Amino acid sequence: MIKPTKTPGSLFRAAFVVGLGLTSLGVTRSAQASSSYPPALAAAIADDTAHFPNAVTCVPQCTACHLTTVGGPGMMNKFGLRLEHYGLLAGNHDLVALALKQLAAANDALVASAMLPIDSDGDGVSDIDEIIKGDSPSLAAPDGTGQFCPDIKYGCGAHIAATPPVDRLGLFSAGLVVLSFAVARRRRRSARPRRAPK
Repeated sequence: MIKPTKTPGSLFRAAFVVGLGLTSLGVTRSAQASSSYPPALAAAIADDTAHFPNAVTCVPQCTACHLTTVGGPGMMNKFGLRLEHYGLLAGNHDLVALALKQLAAANDALVASAMLPIDSDGDGVSDIDEIIKGDSPSLAAPDGTGQFCPDIKYGCGAHIAATPPVDRLGLFSAGLVVLSFAVARRRRRSARPRRAPK
């Protein structure tokens, strides 16, 4: 007896679900980390010469604002939380410069009132001064020394490359292609004449 096969509609739905699943993997990965924030932070520092004179010129790692290089919402370190407090929002790197200006203005107001400046990591050096020197404003010295733009290497001078953006449409298409091959193979098998039992 020949077993009933799936209808073309149900096969397409299965292909769509798998493709959607592959696409969601890309969405999850891209939501975790955004390569646009570090350059935006570097540009904001370079533009604000009044608060960051002669600051180190580098593009910071994601760890400037996040607990790990993976980044993502909910993974902010002390300095990242400070920038969020002054207006930085996930998903909008255009607000980096505004948040940094707000932080610098608040720091100015504290200093003018003879109060301690903003010091996210509590090591006695203000966030502004640490950024100028290239130290992490979220890691107390000596751990944070030179960690605003760390030169991460593995092996003999090999650098970590930025994660390429995920091609969600490509993942979806790949899922459909794989399933279409599976469907075609199944149809060929079901189309073969079956031998009657002896």
